[in-house]
Amino acid sequence: MADFKERRFSIDPGKGKKMDGCPYSVFEDGRDVQEYIIPPHGYVFKGFRFDPDASNQIYDGKLIAIYEKESFNQKMMSQLWKFILAFAIIAVIAIIAILAAGVFKDPSPKPNRPANEPASAVQAQELEPSAAIDSTATETGAQENPSVAQTLPAVTEPEVTEIQEEEPSQPVTEDPNVQFKQAFWTLIHQRTILMDSYDTLFKDNKGKVEGDEYDYLRYTILQNSSAFKTWTGKLQKIPVTELESINTVNDLKNKIKEIE
Repeated sequence: MADFKERRFSIDPGKGKKMDGCPYSVFEDGRDVQEYIIPPHGYVFKGFRFDPDASNQIYDGKLIAIYEKESFNQKMMSQLWKFILAFAIIAVIAIIAILAAGVFKDPSPKPNRPANEPASAVQAQELEPSAAIDSTATETGAQENPSVAQTLPAVTEPEVTEIQEEEPSQPVTEDPNVQFKQAFWTLIHQRTILMDSYDTLFKDNKGKVEGDEYDYLRYTILQNSSAFKTWTGKLQKIPVTELESINTVNDLKNKIKEIE
């Protein structure tokens, strides 16, 4: 019985986009990655078109997403939830306004003032007894002991402290080689086995960085699908505690040779 060889197809979203972390597909029709495709506005996703892409040594081909114009009925259904949400918000605001008007309305009627009675007399009647007593006691105390009024502390206004706005700090530009090495060793220490993760790191830094990590990624890890599978198998055999202490390509090569 012939050995089964898993096929890998890269994903091209075409006019649309694909979600972060979209893996490669193992099916020629892309059925296992359809949920990662984001169609452009006004279009719906219809499937994939297979492109052999014989020049690509990593994948067995490329799947290009295809779309079609969204129909009027589909557009209305997709917008329906917005109308429902707007109606619900308006209804809630109206209910809150009605309840607030009932709570803050003063139920007690105001006393009617006779037309011939001056306003000062009505105000005097509305004063509470305690307020009148406090006023009388204050005046009496001030007359009997004039020094009390002189010794009362003066009312000082609170000091206003000016708040100085801090100037925004300037963004720190970091060497792309340093960023690349950090991302590379993060994948190694996490024992990542998805080829797309290494392939994305390589494409994002192609022509921008150099060094042992970049050469090892390009010529060893991403040599081809078969070599990548063999390499990840050996990487998985390295204990986590030992792998986290490896930070140079030479140490990594020597450790993988020990496993052979």
